[in-house]
Amino acid sequence: MGLKATLRMRRIVTVMVFLAILVVVLDIVPVTTADGPSAGFANFEPAQTNPIRLSADGTRLFAANTANGSLSVFDVTAPKSPVLLAEIPVGLGPVSVSPRTSDEVWVVNQVSNSVSVVSVSKGIVTDTIYVGAGTEPMDAVFVGAAQAYVSCSRANSIAVFDVNTHALITTLPVFGGSPRSLAASADGSTVYAAFAISGNATTVIPANLAPPPPPPLNKKLPPAPQVALIVKATDPKWSKYITFKMPDNDVAVITTGSSPSVAGYYSGVGTINLGLAINPSTGDLFVANTDALNLTFFEPKLRGHWVNNRVTRIQVATGQITPFDLNPNINYNILPNPAALKIALAQPTNVAFDPSGQFMYIAAFGTDRVAKVDTNGNVLSFVEVSLPGGSGAKADPKHKRGPRGLALNAAAQTLYSLNRISNTISIIDTSRMAKSGEIPMGADPTPNLIKQGRGFLYDAKLSGNGTGACSSCHVDADMDHLAWNLGDRSGNMTQVDQHGQIFKFHPMKGPMLTQTLRGLLNLSPYHWRGDFANFATFNINFDKLMGNAEISNSDMATFTTFINSVLFLPNPYENLDRTLPNSLAGGNPNAGLRDYLTIHGTGSRRLTCNNCHTADPGPGSNRLLSACCPPQPMKVPELRNIYQKLLYTRHNAESIDGFGMEHDGHFSTAPDLLALSLFHYTPQEKTDLIAYLLCFDTGTAPAVGYTITLTAANVNAKKQQSDWATLQSQAAAANIDLIARGTVQGQIHGLLYQPSQNTYISDSHTRFTQAQLQALIRNGDTLSFMGVYPGSGIPH
Repeated sequence: MGLKATLRMRRIVTVMVFLAILVVVLDIVPVTTADGPSAGFANFEPAQTNPIRLSADGTRLFAANTANGSLSVFDVTAPKSPVLLAEIPVGLGPVSVSPRTSDEVWVVNQVSNSVSVVSVSKGIVTDTIYVGAGTEPMDAVFVGAAQAYVSCSRANSIAVFDVNTHALITTLPVFGGSPRSLAASADGSTVYAAFAISGNATTVIPANLAPPPPPPLNKKLPPAPQVALIVKATDPKWSKYITFKMPDNDVAVITTGSSPSVAGYYSGVGTINLGLAINPSTGDLFVANTDALNLTFFEPKLRGHWVNNRVTRIQVATGQITPFDLNPNINYNILPNPAALKIALAQPTNVAFDPSGQFMYIAAFGTDRVAKVDTNGNVLSFVEVSLPGGSGAKADPKHKRGPRGLALNAAAQTLYSLNRISNTISIIDTSRMAKSGEIPMGADPTPNLIKQGRGFLYDAKLSGNGTGACSSCHVDADMDHLAWNLGDRSGNMTQVDQHGQIFKFHPMKGPMLTQTLRGLLNLSPYHWRGDFANFATFNINFDKLMGNAEISNSDMATFTTFINSVLFLPNPYENLDRTLPNSLAGGNPNAGLRDYLTIHGTGSRRLTCNNCHTADPGPGSNRLLSACCPPQPMKVPELRNIYQKLLYTRHNAESIDGFGMEHDGHFSTAPDLLALSLFHYTPQEKTDLIAYLLCFDTGTAPAVGYTITLTAANVNAKKQQSDWATLQSQAAAANIDLIARGTVQGQIHGLLYQPSQNTYISDSHTRFTQAQLQALIRNGDTLSFMGVYPGSGIPH
């Protein structure tokens, strides 16, 4: 049996074992009671960056319809009355649009790791630029006549492409977390990139080195467990342990030209930096951001105020950085605070400048407002884009709009706000700062329960003062790469009965890393200690942390349905056919998988890794609590996003992140973790195990989102033929559905591959063989073939 067949068989056997284990586990572990992902819809919760832009002449409006995986094209010759002209299918997870000419638009696809080059006149994608496995591109800007700069958020790099040949010119590594929003200077000499998840130069002192925690205020509590300590990386008291530097880079500066290079960085801008714009008058940068307050310890002290919402000015001539609080008049001591709810601006995500350079517009994603702000950070006015039920101090998360992108036609006094959650565009009359209309983006396949539930993650009006939401830390349902001490010195002991074994939890739990909200379906109990029986038990945080009332059980069930729908993206280190590479990080992932499943080298009982971290295709956790690592019980953590936790490099001279692995993030690397006496493996086995962990399957096949665009010029090429065959084999293996969109005999059509018959069926119910499609492409048709999540493919 060959390697690929062996791995497929092992997956099937492991699934059977995993299901058998679940029969036992489900008797022990409560399962969240809510609907799972809807059939036919896959939710990757892409992170919109610059999803709406106008053509240079202002007559066309281009918008990324993220939910539908398409580009919406509007005629805005009558600016306040947009007319939808076309919906052009692109890749999975479109998050930004960049018109290059009146006819050519580049659409950046996060999930597909690609850029779709769209011809508006033809109504199709004419080429797909593959940026690289797991790069998660987020934005694109054009410089001069020949270069395009694309931010690669997961790869922490900027890719530079030739706009004519679409060939990669160079890749520039940048030292910061998740570069997303891009902006180019007026003369094209400089490109700026904002690091979305940049951190704030905080890090962790391990529990064995940290001072004892303060005594509990509740006299009935036993002494608190010894826990880690969050500190500023520049704190001189810890210089013997913190031997690395944390530059806290927030914006990268790139010099363009024939040999693009990174010229430098700006730091001290913000923690989460989602929007970036250049003042057209001064050339200064303005960054929409939030600033995390994770150096404040204990939940009661953070209640209602754990982030600040800001816009930061960077004066490029001097390098001076000035943050401006967008909520300077809010009294955080009053909770709930209806007066604050009426004016709060939360989670700023996008910035659009007036041509005069005297003021800008900022999208407040969390509170459904678009504000007019001067260059000194003064809020001049704002407009509500919410429906009446969510305006003022009222919260209406089921009908939340979620302004995420802005496009300004200053001459027409018209501002367009792309609303991510409602999948609409609000039309704002800037002369009155009033909403004059709202139109659908186009088709939206999102099931209604998921759309309604999404608002509960992002709605800051569910907090006591409108300044924070669940997404303030769980950015786009993911992580902020920070640890928070949300313990409570006045809290009470709690306990969990797991199959007769009692686990007790102290309320002073110490620092805990923000966890992803992806892949939570059937993963209860939740959080690091497993002390949240199901997702509904997090309802208490709307009061304890956010400073408002808990939501109803019905609303919590709707929220749970949405959360259960959020999927992991593919692991970038797996091969396209879902097998493991032969070499990675100095090890052999295939050998690592074998060792993971078979070598009894963990703990005094000499268990295999798989005994606790159920794998291939399990989530990397058996979902059980364990007392193996005192002083606190911990749930066996999952392993599906290990590859995302590699930015804490305390053994190097510099580190991007200050937190790494384990519940408090004090392990910098997997080798540090495996160096514990708990693990009895040879050095080579450890190296191979680490290589495997980096490739750990996320539950989403690598071929999901992968796209090839075939034309007469490349259809016979070896690479394209190989990729086409791989996509078909992955569809046959039920790892993906395979769809195709483009032209068939000169007419626009969609097709779905049917592996059982080895044919493609079109939206007009015509069947084609691969050979027939290949012949049509040779004769002038263009087709883009893309893998999508199993069950979500339709011939449209």
